[in-house]
Amino acid sequence: MTFEDIKSKYSEREPAFPPNYPEPNETDLNKLIEKYKCQFPKSFIEFQLKYCKEIPIGNFAFDGFGFANSLLEPYMSLEEVLKDYAELKLPEYLTPFKQDNGDFWCFDNRSSKSEYPIVIFDHNSNAIESNPNYKWRNFIDWIDKTMEDEY
Repeated sequence: MTFEDIKSKYSEREPAFPPNYPEPNETDLNKLIEKYKCQFPKSFIEFQLKYCKEIPIGNFAFDGFGFANSLLEPYMSLEEVLKDYAELKLPEYLTPFKQDNGDFWCFDNRSSKSEYPIVIFDHNSNAIESNPNYKWRNFIDWIDKTMEDEY
């Protein structure tokens, strides 16, 4: 599946990024990658820099999702997600992009692939969520599933 497939499949839904907000940008994204020494897959970077203005994500998925722009409010800021994760000194092989109620949606960077699977780091168990319903093959799969969950 591609971003174009997602756009076509959910054409009636609004894009993830709200209009009239300062858009994610490459400068801020690169600063975050360097500062937090994180690894994002190509699809996440493309979503941030191009597709967030075209592709929808589910409402629940949007809550706590981080966008790379230093002018955004904390509830939309990727830096806020990365900072909160770093302060907890959680596994370095995970790169978070969303947080909710102390849990973090993360890319599992232990894979040598260019696209990383997504897992949830559960703050209650202090481990990766073991339920297979909370694991996704990659970022595009996660977007698709978040949209399916809303119907």
